[in-house]
Amino acid sequence: MSGLRALFIVQGEGRGHLTQSLALASMLQNAGHTVCKAIVSKGNHEIPSYFTESLGAPVVEVPSGSFFVNQDTRSIDWGRTLVNNSLRLNEFNRSFTVLSETLKSERPHVIINFFEPLAGFFMLRERPNIPMVAVGHQFMFLHPQYQFPTGFEVQKISTLTFTRLTGLGAQCRFALSLYDAHPLPEKKILVMPPLLREELFDLPDNITEPFFLIYLYHHSLSQDLITWHKHNPSHRLHCFWNNDEADEITHYSDNLKFHQLHSTRFLEMMARCQGVVTTSGFESMAEAMYLRKPLMLNPLHRHFEQHCNGIDGSNVGAAIQASDLNLDPLLNFIDRYDYDPTKLRNWIKQADEMYVRELEIIAFKRSNA
Repeated sequence: MSGLRALFIVQGEGRGHLTQSLALASMLQNAGHTVCKAIVSKGNHEIPSYFTESLGAPVVEVPSGSFFVNQDTRSIDWGRTLVNNSLRLNEFNRSFTVLSETLKSERPHVIINFFEPLAGFFMLRERPNIPMVAVGHQFMFLHPQYQFPTGFEVQKISTLTFTRLTGLGAQCRFALSLYDAHPLPEKKILVMPPLLREELFDLPDNITEPFFLIYLYHHSLSQDLITWHKHNPSHRLHCFWNNDEADEITHYSDNLKFHQLHSTRFLEMMARCQGVVTTSGFESMAEAMYLRKPLMLNPLHRHFEQHCNGIDGSNVGAAIQASDLNLDPLLNFIDRYDYDPTKLRNWIKQADEMYVRELEIIAFKRSNA
């Protein structure tokens, strides 16, 4: 099918869903299709410039729910998160209006929801005659083959509930996974490869320089890293954060630098580093595994989804998990690291064909119904 028009609805909280949407936009455009517009929910930070510059389509920001981090405990503050979002219902109604007007003006063949809950509620309320595909590694949680961490039963139930709500109204749910697994037609689930940026595949995968690459979900976490650095000043550290009050690059010392988020620079440095520290974000994990870089996963406290991602990476021997930013375990892990990325790379090679084919099938069925 040629000339498919896709409308993206993207969760702007964090950076993983933005990365996924950029990767899928490139696949669609290479196949002769178009992303007509992206509606992005605005979280606690501005949408990064690299997203608006790279997407190749107009971007509209709308209010949506957002998470708050307790700077003392460095964990998700669920109380503040729930109270704040419950007071913003009028804002969310305005977001529904934007969605409805966009469907009328853009007339897309398919809506692609990158795990934004507004899209699920919109489909339930408005029931537009346009198919929606929900995309997210979280849909793999609904697959019986998925292994959950033990001891998080309450969090598991709430996470599964939120995942189902986000996929409301979807004709199909693309469950992004580090490994292949059978489809679940009764749950409208297809297991799909990770959505990774094209730039990744042009990077060298045989270079190692003596520095560690670190991603911080919240700039307050930098204090933990600084503490370790003071006791280990000889190790070079390049850290990426989203700190609105900082310069583009903050030189804390000769061997510790903080960079503002920059997708291309982060990826290029990942290809050259000797190890990666991240908060168990799915895309960063998959990229590091593809490049065969030892991973130390530092899930946010009380963030069940990130603990799940950590289990996935640890089970295949590509990562270790840690509860803080003490890098000593990573130094030890590097000495015994022997992960082979061949299966993952072969799985990812199928991504372009699989995504374009499945989206064409879904849009074609509706247009001929």
